[in-house]
Amino acid sequence: MPEFRIAAAQVASKRGDLDTNLAAHAAAISVAGAHGISVLVFPELSLTGYEPDLAESMAMSPNDPRLQPLRSTAMQRNVSILFGLPLSNGAMKPSLGVVLFEASGAISTYAKMHLGAQEHEFFAPGAAPLVFAASGHVIGTAICADSSQASHAQLYANKGATVYAAGVFLNAAWYPADAPRLAAFALQHQWLVVMANHAASVGTLVSVGDSAIWGPDGKPVAQARGTQSCLVVAESVESAWRGQLVAL
Repeated sequence: MPEFRIAAAQVASKRGDLDTNLAAHAAAISVAGAHGISVLVFPELSLTGYEPDLAESMAMSPNDPRLQPLRSTAMQRNVSILFGLPLSNGAMKPSLGVVLFEASGAISTYAKMHLGAQEHEFFAPGAAPLVFAASGHVIGTAICADSSQASHAQLYANKGATVYAAGVFLNAAWYPADAPRLAAFALQHQWLVVMANHAASVGTLVSVGDSAIWGPDGKPVAQARGTQSCLVVAESVESAWRGQLVAL
């Protein structure tokens, strides 16, 4: 199997400040490319901050010209990126979405299938999973509360996923339930599980950070320390996983 490195980008988002957040994403992609990372996973609603009330006004399509510099950077750095934003979908409410810009230039989207309680007020749920291949691995895409449903993980297991990549927003109240559940999925499905949480974002809620990657034994491969801005990296080495943190 080809060499493979995947990372959670624990970046800080500023409420509603697209230009600042785009710049932070571009910088993280450049660092990831310099470290040979194949896939970079950003947190939930990373481009807007976790601010559901801004969803309607900030909804975008993946072809929005403001996003094209990210796509160009991803292609130049040979990194496939998953980042979060409200997605225009032609309905009354946008999707709570992920855009995938692959290193090849291909574009895909994913809409959160299992919304949190307050999110129903601002978003329409998605109905279809998103899987893609990178360096011999099959990555399944998730967003935060998706992982509250065992059926979501099973859906990707049935599709042959070897990596479960979740962008999340978790505060101190939510983290103690969500993180152990993701670790349990890693063990149950013999997966690598990547969880990208926000760094010290400026907005309505306070992230706890602590982004992590768990190996197929359910044990941490690498984990951020609090809300530091960093890449949490897992690398495949002789059929095992090795972790590291890279400062941003």
